[in-house]
Amino acid sequence: MELTGLLNAVDRDVIRDERGNATGVIVERALDKVEELVRDSYTLDDYREFMMNSMKYAASLGVTTVGFVSVDLKSLQSLIMIERELGNLPIRVRAYLNPFDHGIDVIELLRQLGIRAGFGSQYLRISGIKVIADGSLGARTAWLSRPYSDDPGNSGRPNYGFEELMSIARRSSEAGLQLAIHGIGGDKMVEVILDIYGKLGNAQVLRHRIEHASVLREDLIKRIRELGIALAVQPHFVITDWWVVSRVGADRARYVYPFKTLIDNGVMLGFSTDAPVESLNSWETVYAAVTRGGCYEGIELCKYTGGNERVSVADALHYYTYGSAYLLREENELGRLEPGYLADFIIIDKDPLGISDKELRNIKILETYVGGQRVHL
Repeated sequence: MELTGLLNAVDRDVIRDERGNATGVIVERALDKVEELVRDSYTLDDYREFMMNSMKYAASLGVTTVGFVSVDLKSLQSLIMIERELGNLPIRVRAYLNPFDHGIDVIELLRQLGIRAGFGSQYLRISGIKVIADGSLGARTAWLSRPYSDDPGNSGRPNYGFEELMSIARRSSEAGLQLAIHGIGGDKMVEVILDIYGKLGNAQVLRHRIEHASVLREDLIKRIRELGIALAVQPHFVITDWWVVSRVGADRARYVYPFKTLIDNGVMLGFSTDAPVESLNSWETVYAAVTRGGCYEGIELCKYTGGNERVSVADALHYYTYGSAYLLREENELGRLEPGYLADFIIIDKDPLGISDKELRNIKILETYVGGQRVHL
């Protein structure tokens, strides 16, 4: 706190006690100051080591492609260097860059260079721009249309004003970059994001998406379908956000993580982990999508949605493979085991369609292949 200047800063993102003393907890943009300090302390060689370790770890868990979001230029530079040295990366990386980095307007930089979504190789591509538009339900900074049930004076807040977010979105679209906008708050933040995507007019062409969309009213689901917006959702949040009913109240609990309702309404989903917030183990995510924690963890949310929002194992696998490829705009190359698709596949110790739901999270990765080459044994 002293090193970042946050200890005595007048900043709403520094949480203080009733006497005005910093508690040590920070949220949202205050974290940017910490991250910048940390990033500047590491060399490019450090970054290369981090990236190699991360990719090897992903391969060990059977992850053959990652959507790497909130990418700073130093991370991208390290990945480019690794690919140049090795020929190929151990796994496929799809980068969604921050709109600004150390005073650099990244969108304008990419536009001037003529770099559009899909630029790069089969292993490393620039996909678009990631924008964190609001906070989280845990910190009560996700933007809701009505106050938090356990904090009646607080509805969360956006990280950008409408015009600022609109400008980022418009410039990204005009540069041919896919947008991935973080909107956890749901009914308010997602509503604003949909307003922006509606004004852009080309959301389906570039396949702009929303990350998380944790709290969704029925009218928002209808608008998402009509605009053709894809959602990147994280089933394991159902289990780890065990406190969510306290945040939104019983009357809004039915709007939280409504995966089956989204599927039934024809909304395209891609399942993901949101690692390192959650485990990178994909089978934990499949397990959460299928059980929603109700059978074994006793998650309170299940009292309000019951089994209605559980998905089948087959659907969970579909939205984790083809659905994720669709989010990346690469469903014609990735996400299926068919002739003509890239030979990315895994060998596992159990058939997920032939075991109990409870066993899904215990599936082990025996081998991982990327482009037909074994990258993990």
